[in-house]
Amino acid sequence: MKNSIKSFLKYTISLGVAIALFWYLYKDYDFNDMMRRMKKVDTTWIYLSIFLSLLSHWIRAYRWNMLLKPLGYDLKTNRTFLAVMVGYFANFVVPRMGEVSRCGILNKTDEVPISKGIGSVVTERIIDVLCLLTIVLFTLVLEFDRLSEFFLGLLESKTEGIQSNYLIIIFTVVALALFAGIVYFFLKRYSARLKANPVFAKVAAFLRQLVEGITSIKRLEKTGMFWASTAFMWVLYYLMAYVVVFSMEETASLTITAGFTMLILGGIGMAAPVQGGIGAFHYLMSAGLLLYGVPEDDGIFFAFLLHTTNSVAIMIVGALSFFVSMIIPKRKSEIAYAV
Repeated sequence: MKNSIKSFLKYTISLGVAIALFWYLYKDYDFNDMMRRMKKVDTTWIYLSIFLSLLSHWIRAYRWNMLLKPLGYDLKTNRTFLAVMVGYFANFVVPRMGEVSRCGILNKTDEVPISKGIGSVVTERIIDVLCLLTIVLFTLVLEFDRLSEFFLGLLESKTEGIQSNYLIIIFTVVALALFAGIVYFFLKRYSARLKANPVFAKVAAFLRQLVEGITSIKRLEKTGMFWASTAFMWVLYYLMAYVVVFSMEETASLTITAGFTMLILGGIGMAAPVQGGIGAFHYLMSAGLLLYGVPEDDGIFFAFLLHTTNSVAIMIVGALSFFVSMIIPKRKSEIAYAV
């Protein structure tokens, strides 16, 4: 019951934040004007953006296979692609639920233990964060004057919040440290008794498989191909956002370096703990375009156009992927499963 209430509150709060951000951006927007703008959009670039987006998700599925293979699962990309798309679809329902959902789908279709799947996804996310940070640093070098002021402003607002709540933060850190110490003490003192407990044994096995999934990158068979697919995936992320600028006269003159700013701000917005990055993506994208002289109304419309078209495509393909994953026969991998 408590878990249900907690999940409900988490979902409601994140949805409320998304709605509040979206309302704040579009409360004064003339939607009749938006419809007129829509008619002027060159949809060729929109379709290209959607294609590049889906191709990037296919590459993600291909890369995920390379992390799963050292664990004993030789899978086909079309099956992991179904799981990846269901994961993206799930993020529009409950934030950050996508990672668990795609592992659950792969468990159903190919009997990959959820613990190992989650471990491999954790590795994926760590690599993605490092890639995003690298792109942020690269873009800061290219666009230091524009972006330094923007990020410093964000940092100052966050710092003010931290300073006003530093006692709560200190108390939380101390409490977590004490809790970790107590847990460690009990594990050491009652280790023999705990090992005999079936519940503890299941938890320990889950954690071992989780760690095995995380460390699968150490046993890659095609290391070069793994990093090449990672680079290609991020190139596609860049292109899927940048090509949309040519669909509007107001943004068609944006430079290649502006595309990098769009990539990092869009990535941060999509990583926000709200359904599908709604609100956060629109705010950061439109604010970033202001740095390049794009009027606020045009930036807000561009953010809406880019996010909505790709989100609709993901929801359609994600829903179809879920349906297909429910009816396809369960298939064992071509090599022996690791137990």
